[in-house]
Amino acid sequence: MGEKSAGRNFLKVAVFSLAVIGCYTIIASYYSPIETGVLQDELASPAGAPLPRESSRIGAVVYNGKGACALCHEGVGARAPRLDFVAREFSMRLKDPAYGGTAKDAEGYLYESMTNPSAYVVKGYGVAGSDDKVSPMPDVSKEPIGLTESEIRAVMEYLKVRAGVEPKIDKEHGI
Repeated sequence: MGEKSAGRNFLKVAVFSLAVIGCYTIIASYYSPIETGVLQDELASPAGAPLPRESSRIGAVVYNGKGACALCHEGVGARAPRLDFVAREFSMRLKDPAYGGTAKDAEGYLYESMTNPSAYVVKGYGVAGSDDKVSPMPDVSKEPIGLTESEIRAVMEYLKVRAGVEPKIDKEHGI
């Protein structure tokens, strides 16, 4: 009887495991995969440049898709600080003695944070052993992320709108 009982237990565990895997597969199918392309027609047209709110919408797509920002900056136990109010908190960060960048305003700080993330590392989010001087975040303008200048600017507009900061039209960068 011992072998039959062990066989039944194995079968029960196998069925349970397959059921759990099936449930995770069903849940995962409801979430779309990260997009690798982003509304390039809207981003590439300086003559018909999108309005700030449209740029913010495009920025949200980049943030959650190609930029993969949400992978680290969102959710419970995020590996990077949340960015809900970063466009409003920048002035405190610029005054922090740990700040090593050159930004003077929100736009400069947001741009610098994406292209030179080690200019300011939020306490507790630096590379282990770096005393929060080195950011684990890559420069988003380079591979593996490789955002274009327009995509970076669109994400900046998205972060400003998200923080309740009025977006502005940036004619120099087409948004």
